[in-house]
Amino acid sequence: MEGRFKFLRFVAYAIEVAVLYVLSGTPGFLPEILGVKPLLLLPVAITIAVFESEVTAMIFGVICGALCDIGFSTDIGFYTISLTLLCFAFGYCARNFFVTNFVNAMVIGSVTTVALIFIHFLIFTAGSDMPNLWGHFARHYIIRILYTLLFLPPLFWFNRLFRSSMVEA
Repeated sequence: MEGRFKFLRFVAYAIEVAVLYVLSGTPGFLPEILGVKPLLLLPVAITIAVFESEVTAMIFGVICGALCDIGFSTDIGFYTISLTLLCFAFGYCARNFFVTNFVNAMVIGSVTTVALIFIHFLIFTAGSDMPNLWGHFARHYIIRILYTLLFLPPLFWFNRLFRSSMVEA
């Protein structure tokens, strides 16, 4: 019985990832703030990771990371590798070391989102000869961080509600 529910959760997570990927790439669906759209797949991967086992979390880290790399014109591999490793670690820690609750998920999600987007900036933008580099960071990267973090709480509650309904059924 647990195997069936795990498979159904897996399918539902895959549908969630696909729908949010399509919605985030649809022109005009999410309003752009100063030309910036959120990375919806980061909070999805993080919230799945805190609710599932490390292997499931890692699989969705690979999927979400690859879709971020492909769909948002970044260099292939950055989000794939980083989300794979981080989601595996979050899944492991959630099962063995901490209680999965709203506060823990928000702290993990916020720190991860800020760190990943800042590291992306350092690797792919900070080495360039762009004038007013930190102004670009403030106008584009900080807005992307804040815009992405807006979606973390609703995605946490959605995945928690979905997970609890599948476990109780």
